[in-house]
Amino acid sequence: MVNSVRNKKGNVLLQILAATAVMSTSFYFLTNYVIGQKQQIVKTNNMVKLRFAMNSTLDYVIFGVRQKYCFTDDNLLLNSPTDQCNLSHQGSVERLIMSVEQENFIRQLIANNKNVGPVDKNNIRLSQVNRYVQISAVTASHPLFPVLNALKDVKAADDDGSIRVDGVSVTLKRDDSPYLPRSGREVYMRITVALKTSAKEKEPIQIGSTPLVLSSSVVIYPREVGSFALLVPNDLHLDKTWDYTGETGDVSLHMFSSRAELAGSQGLVFQSPVFVNRNVHLPVDDASAEASPDSIRYSPVTFADRLYMGNGWVFSNGSMYSPRSSGGSLDRFWSDARTFGGFLKGIENDGGLDLGLSYFGKVMTGTPPSTKDMEDCIKRGNELASKDLLYKSQLSGRLTSARTNNFEYRMALSNGNKFVQQDNASTIEFFNWGNGTATADAKNADGVVKVSLILGNRAVEGQLDSDGKLTMKAPVGSQEYYNKFIAAVNETKKAYDQALKAYDVLQTELSKYRSDLNTAELALAAEEKKPVKPIVKAPASTETSGSGGGAAGGGKTVEKVVEAAPETEVEDSGSGSSSGSSTTVGSGKYQDPDKIESLEKEISELKRIIKTYNNTTIPNQQSQINTASYSYDKARTDKNAYETLVANPPTVVVDVDPVKNIIGRVQSDRLDFQIKFSNVKSLIDANGNYVDPVLRIQAYDNTFYNSRPVSQGGANAQLLRYLNFKVASNRNEINPPSSVSAEANSSASLAFNESEIDYDALDEKCRVARDAKPSQSFGSAGWNVSFAQGTRNSWNFAGLSSSKLGSDPILNEIVFDNASRSNAVFNVRSIVGKCVIKSNSSFVTGFYACDELVIEARNSPLRIIGTFIVGSMKVHPTALKSGIIWSAIYHPQATRELRAAKVLKSFSGKDCNDESGEPIWHPIPSVQEVADRRGCNTISLRAKADPFQWTSVDPDCGLLENATNTTCKRRLVRFFVVEQSREAGL
Repeated sequence: MVNSVRNKKGNVLLQILAATAVMSTSFYFLTNYVIGQKQQIVKTNNMVKLRFAMNSTLDYVIFGVRQKYCFTDDNLLLNSPTDQCNLSHQGSVERLIMSVEQENFIRQLIANNKNVGPVDKNNIRLSQVNRYVQISAVTASHPLFPVLNALKDVKAADDDGSIRVDGVSVTLKRDDSPYLPRSGREVYMRITVALKTSAKEKEPIQIGSTPLVLSSSVVIYPREVGSFALLVPNDLHLDKTWDYTGETGDVSLHMFSSRAELAGSQGLVFQSPVFVNRNVHLPVDDASAEASPDSIRYSPVTFADRLYMGNGWVFSNGSMYSPRSSGGSLDRFWSDARTFGGFLKGIENDGGLDLGLSYFGKVMTGTPPSTKDMEDCIKRGNELASKDLLYKSQLSGRLTSARTNNFEYRMALSNGNKFVQQDNASTIEFFNWGNGTATADAKNADGVVKVSLILGNRAVEGQLDSDGKLTMKAPVGSQEYYNKFIAAVNETKKAYDQALKAYDVLQTELSKYRSDLNTAELALAAEEKKPVKPIVKAPASTETSGSGGGAAGGGKTVEKVVEAAPETEVEDSGSGSSSGSSTTVGSGKYQDPDKIESLEKEISELKRIIKTYNNTTIPNQQSQINTASYSYDKARTDKNAYETLVANPPTVVVDVDPVKNIIGRVQSDRLDFQIKFSNVKSLIDANGNYVDPVLRIQAYDNTFYNSRPVSQGGANAQLLRYLNFKVASNRNEINPPSSVSAEANSSASLAFNESEIDYDALDEKCRVARDAKPSQSFGSAGWNVSFAQGTRNSWNFAGLSSSKLGSDPILNEIVFDNASRSNAVFNVRSIVGKCVIKSNSSFVTGFYACDELVIEARNSPLRIIGTFIVGSMKVHPTALKSGIIWSAIYHPQATRELRAAKVLKSFSGKDCNDESGEPIWHPIPSVQEVADRRGCNTISLRAKADPFQWTSVDPDCGLLENATNTTCKRRLVRFFVVEQSREAGL
């Protein structure tokens, strides 16, 4: 018994000891288990916090990439202010994703003295950005504060202290690997975040052998306007009726009283992204959770792709929208909210308005830049390039200064035309110019005008540049005309000599007559000196008839004259009575009366003749001598005068000078002509007639090549003008015309038409604006310029052939009437006043910018493939009931549909759906294969409208104030960021 008891006690003791051992062992193992569980909980909690911190930081960085942040270098990882986010910022996302083409473009801007802000032209693109966010530096307002602050409580598993996480390092590195597929402007980037114990620490924190690192591969590519199905300039209302007007730029899609009204229709489905510049208003869901969907107001609009917002919120009933529960089956915010079709791929906010869209929809108003200079440049280009316009140009001229035989004219071309230097050598041509000469003195070898001097049937012409001189010495008369002077001198001299000879003969004859007279007078005197022959008288007998005898008695007395004998000299007794005695006279000593009479007659005749000679014949002959002498002298004078004219030929100097404005710029549409005349008296033709000089001026412009017209129809006749001068009556001066004439020797003057526009300044302005590379269509703008206020000008680019350039909108209306797949045409129209889709249209495709889009009432489905930028939109409720499927051209299904509609088709005629015999990566594809691939894909449609390739409605290209043409920034304003993978160490 004792042993039993003792055994029992021993057994109990052993049992106690065994139990104690078991309990001790169990407690030991339980303690390790509890400790292990605690460590696991701490570790799990740490892991959650660490992973959450890294993922949140990565999401924040990707958001910053989307927003084109300039990440600050102040341990805060915020976005630098706009005025600091420039091309010298070392945290600039834009510099990181910049292409080589953009980098070269910026260098070109710098070379053209454009303002790009601070920049190192040798280091524009960034290959990597390194930043750090320190936990202790962030405040409660920091976007990452909640997750970073939680890292302060990360404890070590052994309770020895916390894991010291000082902050998160961020590395953004561009991946330029040649093995990555590229088709356009996409950029690959690797983003890495790592938790570190200090900013200077190179290696990340490790848990065991695992580094606390998270990496993401993203691809960035432009978010083109053509990527959207619809762009709304202000708010999108899904809580109003279809005819709700709202604010300017608002769009309202009809809200039905219940889903039952749709009769099972899916309504309007956007298969591609939609952009709303501001807010989205959803119908109010105030029904109970158990309410039937058919009893809840409903807007039949489904966003199958992402909705992008410029800077707005989602509202419902005037307040920010929130689901009734988080993640409930009936309240999934992204899918099937009860009041509308849902945001099936979520919402993304750009954080900033698309200002261009606001200006397009007239939500924002401002003073758009003046298009006058641009229109002037366009007009200028047309004036210089269009033959039709150039052929309307005229050459005009006016007298600007007149001095004696020295005149100045201003010659000008109208319609902005300009004198153009020809590329052939300057020449001088002579036409019947005789011994005349002409010389040209030109600064350049080639001419801008051809000047002709016309003198009767003689002419000379020469080409002059804008600073040249033409000196023309005209021929005077002719040899034939000179021979007439010689003949006249000879003839007059002969007449003069003959007159002198005749005079001498007359003098000789007169001397003879005088001698004969003297002889006759001497003879008469001698004859008269002779005595008169005596007369013999008979004795007188007295007969008396009466008694007393004598005469009284009537008696008769007879007296008898006895003539003496011829040889008898009769002497006069002197008694006066005859006593009957006789006187004796010698023979021939008596006067001969006949001879005396004859001599007297002879003397009388001689005196008469002498008198006639003295009074008439000799004076007449002297007169003939004088006349002959005068004629002879005149002939010699005329000959000498002509010889003087020949020795001093008329000279006409045409000196052309360029016209400069007040700052010294040459005006190529006008020239100054200085015209000097000398030896005006010598202006005679070949026949000695005075001629009025005519200057013919032929202007050269762009319708000439090598001084010849380029048109087969000949030169522009209005570029040929005449200056018709007149020789004054004094034959020493020239009377100038006041302006040019259309014809030679015409007094009709043409009006002067000198433009007030400085076309060369405009040309320079236009040229400077076109300072881009020759291959670029538009010049470069400054890097930070804004074209927002000129949005409507930038987008008003695609009308019809009948559209009026410069009108806004460029096209008043476009109606889609009976548009279907069988007649589908991809059109680009921008800006259209009103776009109307009629009920008989079932298929609409294209790029359109419409001030108003109207989808009329209909009872059949409508398919839209394309992009519409709208100012307002009205969709009839019956169209929603009939169903509308709307996508951009990039939607995968759109390609197939556009091929079926023959909008996309191959160039070779092969079916686009046929398989190609060559892989798309073939290193040397055929030209036809490349063309077919392009024609069968939407890229061929994208190329039709450059503005729809911009990354925002806010123009990438536009017109600045006082600019002369469109310039471009070539910046990526908005882009898609697609995360391809995310890899974590934890």
